[in-house]
Amino acid sequence: MILIPVENDEKRIAKGFRKAPMFVFIDAKNGIVIQKNYFKTEKSALFFEHFKKYNVDKLYVKDLGYKTCQKLLTLGIKVFLIPPETLYYTHIDPNELIVLNEENAQSYCTMGHHNKESK
Repeated sequence: MILIPVENDEKRIAKGFRKAPMFVFIDAKNGIVIQKNYFKTEKSALFFEHFKKYNVDKLYVKDLGYKTCQKLLTLGIKVFLIPPETLYYTHIDPNELIVLNEENAQSYCTMGHHNKESK
C-alpha cells in the first residue's frame, strides 16, 4: 500500500508528512482511500502504528524530517521523494522518485530539527 500526504482538497500533495491534513492510501486491490490525518499533533508511536493496519509499505512525500525518515525505514516502509514541481498525487511519475535510504536520507530530509544550527 502506498501512502501520500495531501492537502484538504484531497488532490494536492502536502509539503510535509506528519502534519499533512489528509492521507491518500493507494492499493492495487482496494483502490484509493482518502482519510483525514487524526494524528497530526501526535508525537507518540501511535502515529506510526496507524499505518500498520493499512499495511503501508511505501511513502511518497515531498519533504520529510530525518528522524521521521529513520523511523519509517526501521519499520520497513520504503520512502520516496516526489519532485517539488509535482502538484497532484495523480501526476506522480514513479520513474522520477528518489529512493531514500540510510546513506542519503540526511542530505535529502530538510524538515525537522536535525539540520538546524545551534545559536
